[in-house]
Amino acid sequence: MGAKPLKEFRNSVDHLYRMANVDYHACVGAQELRYWVERVERVIGLVEALECKRAKPVDREEHSKSLEAARKRLEQAAKRIQ
Repeated sequence: MGAKPLKEFRNSVDHLYRMANVDYHACVGAQELRYWVERVERVIGLVEALECKRAKPVDREEHSKSLEAARKRLEQAAKRIQ
């Protein structure tokens, strides 16, 4: 994946945060959680591959934090599904 404009980079990071901190909590039941897991795994892959030459250190930190938050939610989702 090539370098993205800064706005797209930031929007993608924000989207992953929203998925981890808002969408996750809206899930009711195992089926919704399974669907959420599929979606967030796909978005994690996209965000991991993001590159932006204009990203500032704070942008890169938010990038890392969003990935970490999403991975933690995946662990929580797996426990909830069981």
